[in-house]
Amino acid sequence: MKKDIHPQMKLVTVKCACGAEHRFYTTRDTIRIDVCSNCHPLYRGQGAAGLVIDAEGRIEKFKRRYEGVEY
Repeated sequence: MKKDIHPQMKLVTVKCACGAEHRFYTTRDTIRIDVCSNCHPLYRGQGAAGLVIDAEGRIEKFKRRYEGVEY
């Protein structure tokens, strides 16, 4: 194999928008994510119930937006 062609792997701290930090090996210096296992509804044990509330809000918003529109 050729020497010095592979990037160096570093142990970095990945920071989530919720404030949680996780450590991973990567070639990047820093990583920021929006959702992690601490703040995602499926990982927190809320299951589909946490997502249904969001879907209901989107449906109501859609109905309000197109309330007077006829096909």
